[in-house]
Amino acid sequence: MEKHRMLVIDDDPILTQIMQMLFEATLDLTCRSSGEEGVQAVRETLPEIVLLDIEMAGMDGYEVCRRIRELDLPSQPYIIFVSAHSDPVKRLAAYSVGGEDFVGKPLQPEELVRKVGQALSYRREIHELRTQAQGAMSVAMSAMTDSSALGICLQFFRKLFQISDPEQLMKTTLDTLAEFGLSATVQLRVDGAARTLNSAQLDDHMESLLLRDLSADQQHIVSYGSRTAFNYGPVSLLIQNMPVEDEERYGKLKDYLALMGEGAAERAEAMARDRAGDRLTQARSVLGGLLQNHQAGMAEARMLQEVALSRLGGMAKEFGLSPAQTSALLDAAGEALGGLCQQQGRQEAGLSLLRATLGT
Repeated sequence: MEKHRMLVIDDDPILTQIMQMLFEATLDLTCRSSGEEGVQAVRETLPEIVLLDIEMAGMDGYEVCRRIRELDLPSQPYIIFVSAHSDPVKRLAAYSVGGEDFVGKPLQPEELVRKVGQALSYRREIHELRTQAQGAMSVAMSAMTDSSALGICLQFFRKLFQISDPEQLMKTTLDTLAEFGLSATVQLRVDGAARTLNSAQLDDHMESLLLRDLSADQQHIVSYGSRTAFNYGPVSLLIQNMPVEDEERYGKLKDYLALMGEGAAERAEAMARDRAGDRLTQARSVLGGLLQNHQAGMAEARMLQEVALSRLGGMAKEFGLSPAQTSALLDAAGEALGGLCQQQGRQEAGLSLLRATLGT
């Protein structure tokens, strides 16, 4: 088991020997006899605890403590001042420069061992609390990230209800993907044609062919490196820069993007149904007009038939035809005109059947 590291900075060799007797067996102990050497040893050994004498030749303990606190270290050590002067002013000065405890001279071994043990326990508790805080912060940040991502998705689905044409659907999808920091290509296959648009607002031929091929395989999600394709019905998404190095975010993004792909596909299919309904309504309207015109034409034809037969009878008398000849002429004319009316009747019946089939 790795020993805890402690640094003693004191120019008194007797005190240094006492420290070695007390702690060398249980701690990884380093001793330095001057302030300058002590600051350098802090950089090199990264001690967890520093026992620091106040009164030393050259740099005193206060200045050493200040310099240690200015160092850029992974973790600052717990500093215990050691001094023969334990008056309140000295103690206050020690705490003001960054000291955390104070031990008077002459040393009381039991007190010193107890304080070193307390310092190690304190550092262990601080480390555990810091770890817990980091974990809680990580959970909080993850929750905030999830909340933000869900907000982006919800906003996307709200916009879907307002979209009325394929180009708007592709642009809205790309804008939403950009909010996730993703570069993408969207393909929409409707009305027998494929429309493709990427984040640069271009229709890339290679991307278009790739998405057509991927959609033909009927796999919803296909991944290769940082590229992932999503295929749902008439909609395909190709993401160019999935965060594969962040496994957690990568997995969540795949879930969000699958939802977006399904939503976009549902909207594309709904728009296709709406357009088909519009065309059907237009066809019904045109057919209704044709039927009305045809019925009016038939009524006019019947009236003209009656007028023609009447005039033909009058002309037969003027030409001096016998009653039998007149009757034969009118029968022949009536039969011809009747055949024409029957043909028009069949046309009307066909139009009526087509109209019934279309649901009008």
